[in-house]
Amino acid sequence: MPATQFFIRDDDVGALTPALSAFMDIFAARELPVSYQIIPSLFTDECAQELRERKRQAPALFEFSQHGLNHEMMVRGRTVYYEFGPERNYDEQLSAIRSGRHLLDSKLGDAFSREVFTPPQHKYDKNTLQALRSLGVKVLSASCYVGWKHRAVYSIGRAFKWTRLGRSGISYHGNVRRDEPLLEISISVPIDNGTRRMSTPGKVIEEIERARRHVDVIGLMFHHAVYKTSEDHEFLSELAERLRRMPGVAFSSIGEIASSRGQPLNV
Repeated sequence: MPATQFFIRDDDVGALTPALSAFMDIFAARELPVSYQIIPSLFTDECAQELRERKRQAPALFEFSQHGLNHEMMVRGRTVYYEFGPERNYDEQLSAIRSGRHLLDSKLGDAFSREVFTPPQHKYDKNTLQALRSLGVKVLSASCYVGWKHRAVYSIGRAFKWTRLGRSGISYHGNVRRDEPLLEISISVPIDNGTRRMSTPGKVIEEIERARRHVDVIGLMFHHAVYKTSEDHEFLSELAERLRRMPGVAFSSIGEIASSRGQPLNV
């Protein structure tokens, strides 16, 4: 049987922190590719230089894509930590995405995977998708959760070609979306929620096996900033080792998976 396709996605790259360096070291040492999603307005020159060098040394292990512009915006006088959706019109969203692309182009050059985009907190609407297409993005990476409630909502939404229901996007994971022709390659297993990680590597493996019953491409989401202590690094090291040894699994970047599904990218 063909191997199950897996990808690892690390969100919220900005500054070159010890947590980011340790995360990159742990997965690269085990030759597990990671797709890093960068917040353009927080992306430092020092971090850009490090990422370019790592990509030069091991191009298959590092993919760098766009994660919004600021990862926040003001809504009715309060700060929210998403950036796209019905609170902003098409022109506003287009401007934010274009500004972020310009920053990443200037700092990463050819190391920037321009055709993959992850919206902060996986929030988006039809205007977001239309803006992405107009700028040449081909792949949306958001979320596709496998609980029965999510699967039911996705099924209904797809039947009506909806983009979202409430604040939640309708996932077309593994397929070209029916509302806008973007290929969606999304995460199914969040290893952390941005502030707290799962308790043990064993728990992660359990969640992976549950996801494998419902989807044929498994995306694992991390936020490297969560992993600060030696205990956290031990967790990552053990998990990376267990992932590397999983039978019937092939790890790739998001762009490589997209190419294998008929969406040729410059990877």
